Amino acid sequence: MKCEVSIDPAYKEPKIIILTDKMTDEISEMMKRLSETYMDSIAVFSDRGVEIIECKDVVRIYAEKQKVLIQTVSGIYTVRSRLYELEEKLDSKIFVRISNSEIVNSKKITSMDISMTGTIGVLLTGNIKTYTSRRYVSKIKKLFGI
Repeated sequence: MKCEVSIDPAYKEPKIIILTDKMTDEISEMMKRLSETYMDSIAVFSDRGVEIIECKDVVRIYAEKQKVLIQTVSGIYTVRSRLYELEEKLDSKIFVRISNSEIVNSKKITSMDISMTGTIGVLLTGNIKTYTSRRYVSKIKKLFGI
């Protein structure tokens, strides 16, 4: 594959053009990656009102009692987005879904207990203990090379 960059003052925003004879899986994946924009902060609600938190500070996002909650080391906040909407907007290399009701920041995982049959115990920063569902065990093992 050849790569070329052309500097032109007429272009105020970068433009990427792919020239090829046919569409391949590699090109589709490249286009998907180039078009992805991940959020780097989230507007959350607390007893103090609306706050902006950095995504890198998020330990986990989970659903409980018909609400979506975001937990950081400093507290728990509510958010109006649905879990699947947040999953689409967050960087999939960092945030991983471990059950139908929970997404965790893989950089905040301190240890995993794989001794239990059918599930994985996950210990997160701040001594937060959670579990994967059976449905997501193979995905987690593949992600971490277990």
